[in-house]
Amino acid sequence: MRHIHLPALRESRKGRIFELSAAAVTAAGKFVFTDWLDHQLPYTVGAIIFWAAYVMLRRRADESVMRRWGFRRAGLREAAALSGLAFLIGGGFCAAYAVIAGDPLVNRNLALILLLYPAWGLIQQFLVVALLADNLMALTRERTPEFVVVMVSALVFSAVHVPETELMIATFFLGTATTLIFFRTRNLWMIGLLHGWFASLFYFLVLRYDPLAPLLEAAPF
Repeated sequence: MRHIHLPALRESRKGRIFELSAAAVTAAGKFVFTDWLDHQLPYTVGAIIFWAAYVMLRRRADESVMRRWGFRRAGLREAAALSGLAFLIGGGFCAAYAVIAGDPLVNRNLALILLLYPAWGLIQQFLVVALLADNLMALTRERTPEFVVVMVSALVFSAVHVPETELMIATFFLGTATTLIFFRTRNLWMIGLLHGWFASLFYFLVLRYDPLAPLLEAAPF
């Protein structure tokens, strides 16, 4: 498999370790705020704001980091093709599952979640592939085989969804696909969209769960 080597960046080892640590804290926050305290909306909004602010601050300090993270135009076409293929497979599975189960394929909130979820999907993929997988590869100076890094990233992403077995299986395969696409294309945009759209279909068609429902109930309007 063709692998794009890490660019030479003016970044310290401590900086990459900080990114891994902050990503780990964000993942741990999911268990505390979403699973234990049932504060999904504040957690999601807070995580988006924190990481969006971090990206902007790092961009001001060194614009080259945006290319390393995958926020770039290069590789967009190939990433779109590979993400599209992955979505056809994953989305096709979700649709087939719903048809076999006799469930409807259309939901009144599905269009809205397809529009909104990619933003959260982009943040999650930023954590999984740009901060976890990329930093693991960099900190080991690319001595770790790509397959190992891909598996570690997918397993960590799956573990964040404990104890929901269906989500753990789905996120393992999603994490595998997105990490492979990222290493091949160095483009984050398309895998964020893939994450958002696949997750939307999986929630609605496989889990029969509307992820907008608890957010709308918690919203102060």
